[in-house]
This record gives sequence, structure tokens and C-alpha cells, in this order.
Amino acid sequence: MDVRVLGSIEIIDPADVGGRRLTGDDLPRRARQVLGVLAARHDRVQSKDALADAVWGEELPGNHAAALEHYVSVLRRALQPGVPTSRSFIVTRAGGYVFATDRARLDLAELRVAARAAEDEPGRADVREEIVRLARDLPFTEDEYADWALPVRAEVKSVLVGALLDLAERAADGDPARALRFAREAVELEPFTEGAYRVAMRAAAGQGRKEEVLRWYDMCLRSLTDQLGIAPAAATTALRDALLASLEGGPPAFDRRRGDRRKAVRDLQAPAGGPAAGPPHTDRAPLGPAPGQAGPSEPARRANLAVVRDVAESMATVTELNRPVAAAAAAPEEGPAFAGRSAELQVLADGPGVVHVAGPAGAGKSALLQRLRELYPERVGLGRGPGPGGALRLGWLRTVLHQLGVPADDVLDSAMAARRHLLPGELDGIAERLREGGRGRPAVVAIDDAEHLDADSVAELRWLREREVRVVVSYRYPSAIAERPLGALDADLVLRLAPLSAGDLPGPLLEASGGIPALVTAARELSEELALEVAMHLARQRTRWMPPAAWEILRLTAALGSLRVEQVAAAGGLELDDVLGAVDQLVHAHLLVEGPGGHVRHRSGLVRAAVAAQVSAARGQHLRARLA
Repeated sequence: MDVRVLGSIEIIDPADVGGRRLTGDDLPRRARQVLGVLAARHDRVQSKDALADAVWGEELPGNHAAALEHYVSVLRRALQPGVPTSRSFIVTRAGGYVFATDRARLDLAELRVAARAAEDEPGRADVREEIVRLARDLPFTEDEYADWALPVRAEVKSVLVGALLDLAERAADGDPARALRFAREAVELEPFTEGAYRVAMRAAAGQGRKEEVLRWYDMCLRSLTDQLGIAPAAATTALRDALLASLEGGPPAFDRRRGDRRKAVRDLQAPAGGPAAGPPHTDRAPLGPAPGQAGPSEPARRANLAVVRDVAESMATVTELNRPVAAAAAAPEEGPAFAGRSAELQVLADGPGVVHVAGPAGAGKSALLQRLRELYPERVGLGRGPGPGGALRLGWLRTVLHQLGVPADDVLDSAMAARRHLLPGELDGIAERLREGGRGRPAVVAIDDAEHLDADSVAELRWLREREVRVVVSYRYPSAIAERPLGALDADLVLRLAPLSAGDLPGPLLEASGGIPALVTAARELSEELALEVAMHLARQRTRWMPPAAWEILRLTAALGSLRVEQVAAAGGLELDDVLGAVDQLVHAHLLVEGPGGHVRHRSGLVRAAVAAQVSAARGQHLRARLA
């Protein structure tokens, strides 16, 4: 058996011909929690009292031993039907139970082995890469607030952040794009780790990107000051100054030529039918024109995107689909930095009392709320949720009150020192300050990435709403908050952010980005290599909760172009029902679009180019032969 708990629980029977697979949702809630506790404490006997206490806590049933035996029996029948109890991986031992990893593979156990190896052998990069591969997400997402799950999630996060930082450090001087990817993931997990920001600044400097050095430093500054009330360390500021000084006087420290894993990527600005004229193409945009030459326009430099041509040259459908991406690279940049969403902004400013803003990674939730703050600075305050690792509990409220010029640090400090919720009188005082600051119009408290707010914070938001303060929260999907405290904050309106449309973006940019705001920004502002890294990261983020068939479908449609679902199933050797289910999820995640006759194709040319770069020419030929 293959039991996976890093992310959502998933149980796969590799011996089953049909690839039998169960998820945590297929199990009764208490049975799932019993499995989770045993997996978290694998290879250690858990007494029935200890196990029941972890699962039920203060809600312990009268005959908890019998209830526990029932759920263990349910697990054994559901996970290993027909297998005798004596051979189950949930072993009865010493009056309790143990998850035996010599009878079933457990990804958490493998991660712990890799973590010990990383600690014992600091020089082994392969062990850190194994940690990153295994830890696709923090464990037990279905029960992340359970007391038994919290220490394991913190353990995994610490191990994963450490591995990402080690890999980023190793790559910083030789492969800055790779270093940036690892540093970005570390920051997403733990936004207060200054080491990740320092590596990102070094990598950006290695690419000759002064503005990126400044951007990463500013991100570090905002995270630390907004949430912790402290400034970056002197070493971080000194590194920023040294990197900026080095960029003033010479070329980038890193100038890798082609021949890396993205060798199929070609410059889109090359004329059709022939190689690009001029100097050899590098993975970065030039810092400036050569002496005596006119430099490229800033919009043209920013739009230096890419497309996979090794596959496209032998396939008319791929060439046709990627042509809009090339047009986006050659077209001048049009429109303001923030595009569209005028109706949504109006609703957020003057609409109902509680608005939920939902959308997958890269949908533009953060940019939308930041734009709202820019348009109405006198009455909109924007804080940030604590993230999966937690932060100072009232950091979001402190930030909002400071932005609106009505700080209440004494009240917040008192509550945090006592580790208590805000009292009714304190909340009434804060609401009164917000009303006064709004100058006759309702104040808006907006919280980005709010899905990890705790129960006290949600109760405080509900209290403020009752005092005529508008509340806006953003998160990925409604399902992400269904069993979290934020689910108790009833919405008057849920805004699900769709991709931008033809009315918001010029045609070439729309084709390249698919209307996905994060890719609009990447296409406008980043170099070719960084834009593809962003596209790949976004695709990985949006598919991390999907079955493996989803990623295979992205690869197939990247390599072969628009396909009917029957062709996808045939080319990938997949079951049609699995394809239909995964296509539904990919369309919902705005990675694929549907066409006439049951065809599906990539929404974004950038994502398609990034994914297609992983498909070898030989693999492409094999797939086409399978369809012939």
C-alpha cells in the first residue's frame, strides 16, 4: 500500500490492476483522523487512550475504546479489503495500534528519513531535492487545525523550508532562475525567513535585474514590518546595497548560454522561417544597447517571451496555437499596469457588508485588493492573513489601523500579551475609530490570503461588521475554508475571479497570458526565462491537488495542441472517465479551455510553452504516432 499524507490523504494500492485509489474524503471523518494520528506517529505504538484523546479531545465518547476499535475496523476493510487483520499495516500491538511502515509505504516516513540524511550529510543536494519532491504540501490538510496535526505540519514546514533554502543557496551563483524558484517557494511557506529574500536578491543580481533586487528587498521589508513590527537585519540591507552597487558598474554576474534543460525554447522575436539576427540570445534581457546602437524599447524588452519550436516545427497545430504568443512578444505594451476588474472594484468599495474574493493561485486576488487600497486610501485598509505557518495573530488588524491613521497598538498589544481575543468594548472602540477615519463612508477592512485566520479573528471580524465596518477577505477556493474558522464568516457575496477578457487586454497579450493576471504581469515585466518560470510555478500550484492524470493532460495538449478528450485518453493511455474528471478540474482552474467537438487546449500560451519544454522531441514523435 502507498499511503500519502503530505497534502491531502491519499491511499493507492499499486497491486490493484485498476489502480484503486482512495482519498480522505472517502473515509468517515473520525476514521480519517485515526489514520492521520497513526501516520503522524508511525512505527510507535499508540495506546487506545492516547489515540482516542488525540482524535476526540474534550469530546471523548463514553465508550471510546469500542468506538476506536470500530474505526480501526472500518479503516482495515476500506483500505485493504480482503486482507487478514494479521497482515494489515495497522497493527494491533501491546493493547494499542501502530502504523507499520514495513507493511505500507508512507511518504511522511520517507520524508523523515530524508531529513535525517540531510542533517547527517550536509553536502548531499540529492537528499534535499528528495525532500522537496516528497513535501508537495504540508501534511493533513483536511485536519490542519487539529492539535495532533499542528506539530507535524510545523516539523514538515521547517524541513521543507530548510531544504529549499539549501538548494537555493547552491543554485544562486550558477543557476539564478532555479535559485529564485526555490527562494519563492520558501517565502510562500515562511514569509519571515530573511535568508530566502537574501538568496532571491543574489539570484536577481546574477541576472542583472536591479529592479528585482529592490522588489525582493521591499517584500522582505513589508513582511517583517507589517506582521512583526521589525526591520530587516543589517546583513539583509547591506547585501541589498552591495548588490545594487555592483549592478551600477558592470554586466550581470551570470550569462548562461543555451544548452540547459530549456534548450527547446527559442526567441519569439526571430523572424518566421529563419534565425534571429543580431547577437546570440541569452537567458536574460540585455541591460542596455551596445555603444552606438539604439536600444530596444522597454515594452519590447519586457515582452521577450518564448515558445517551444522543436515540437512546433513538425506540427502545424502547435505552430498555429503558439503564433499568438509570438505576437505578444513583438507587440508594444498597451494599457495600464492594472487591467480590468472595474465592476469588481466598485462592488468591493460600495457593495454588501461581507464579500469573499475567491480564485486560484495567480487569479489576481492580491492585485485586486491592492488596487482597491490605492483607489480608496482614506477608507480601505489592507492586511494579510497569517498563512499556513501562522504569524502574530492580530497583525492584519494592526496593519489596517495604521494604514487608515487610527492605530490602536495599546489595545492590540494588551490582547496579544494575554493571548486573548479582543473584548467587546475594545472592538467597539476600534469600530468607532474606523468610522471616523472613513469620513462619512463605511470603512473597509480587507484581508488577503485570509483562509488561515483563526476563530478569534473571525469572531472579531463579525463583530466589526455588526458595527457597520465592511469586510473583504480573499482565499483560493470556497472548499478551502469549508472546515476552517473562516467558513463561519457568512458572505453576502462571493466574487469568483475569472480570467481577464478581450475587453481588458490586447489580443496578443490575452493569448499569451490566457487572461490570468499573474501571467499578464509576467508577460509585461519579466524576461523570457522568468516568465516561463512563473508560468510553470502557476501551473504546478493550480494542479497540486489534482490527480496525476491532470498533469499528463497538460503535457499532452502542450505537445500535441488541441485534442478531443478521446484522443487525450488514447495518447496518454488513460481511462476516459479519468480524463473527463481531470479536464473538468483543469477547465475550472483556468488552465484549459474547451472548444467545439469536445476539443480542449491550453488557455495560456506561456503555460503551454513552459510545459512543452519538458516534452522531448522523441516523446512528441511517439505521441503523434500513437494518435496516427
